[in-house]
Amino acid sequence: MNRLGKLRNWTATQRARREIEPTFVDGQITNGCIPMDDFAEAIYEELENAAVEFSTLWESGDMPVLKYDASFNEWRQKQIEECNTLRNERITCLLPWQVLRNLPGDRKKSDRLYFSQNSLPSCMGHSDAFAHHSTTLQLIARGASLIYAPFNPIVTWSITKGGSIRGGQSVSEMARGANVVGHFPEYVVGTDNQRVPNYKPHLEYAKKYQTGLLFLNFKGKELADEIIKCCAAGLGVAIGNGTAVSGCTIDSNGVKVATLRGSWAHATHFTGYRVVRGTEYIGWVNSHGPRYKSSDEGEPADMCWMNRAIVEQFVATASGYGPPYVVFPESIATLDTALYVKQKIPFPNNWRFS
Repeated sequence: MNRLGKLRNWTATQRARREIEPTFVDGQITNGCIPMDDFAEAIYEELENAAVEFSTLWESGDMPVLKYDASFNEWRQKQIEECNTLRNERITCLLPWQVLRNLPGDRKKSDRLYFSQNSLPSCMGHSDAFAHHSTTLQLIARGASLIYAPFNPIVTWSITKGGSIRGGQSVSEMARGANVVGHFPEYVVGTDNQRVPNYKPHLEYAKKYQTGLLFLNFKGKELADEIIKCCAAGLGVAIGNGTAVSGCTIDSNGVKVATLRGSWAHATHFTGYRVVRGTEYIGWVNSHGPRYKSSDEGEPADMCWMNRAIVEQFVATASGYGPPYVVFPESIATLDTALYVKQKIPFPNNWRFS
């Protein structure tokens, strides 16, 4: 049986486990990410056992699962240094939403970036897709000859659930779907993320948008540090956790930061990095729609910033959902291989620099 066939070979018990009725709090589904259990653990182990050395990423055909190894750490440190130069010397902005706003029409299929999962418990699908969106845009700003094409997350998510759209999904099973199946761009299957479209004619095309994976198998402060480093390197991270974001506030540096209170079983993603008055922040993006308003810096209302202390508190419950994963996105490419996009990406108005 091929890898895609295995994804569809669900038993009745496995399907039922994932079809728990959604729980709503303040109108938002809060139980779409399934905590790690024996089945999800087995999927994670399957992926990790197939992982290859990070240095082979550029030699692979299909996007691989990658080992967390010395070559990854060395490569990531180099990316952090290069991204810091671009930010600190004001060469170009790497914030995904700023990149998208300033991309020429021939480098993007749509201006959609983040949006609501609405009435389905599909947060894991949206977390995964949004991490892919965010990383692709940052890579484009840094010179990758990719074309931005946002996904309809319901398709790959439902395939990993054997075709069901009831109940949630685990981190590791969504990761496997992103890696094996790939993703379905909205310009191919439409934007309706509440009903599964006729995707079967596009299964081969979805493989043009597979995700390379690297799991961050850490806990507590170590996990927080790893995620911050990945964001500083221009990478997106998909994560499931149990500590809820209840809103946002403006901190003493004038930055819109997340307020943590309550619990959920939910998946989101991290992207973006900044330093203000010596304080590091990374961006956190939800799939509950524009709930957090936009500050005078003009970031999407779907997201807030988190400083290191907030990140540590937020990820403290992540180990119960399985290791988060770093996204290495695949996309269709343009023939224009200029080092950077044609114009420098400006920083937002009122942007608070370090």
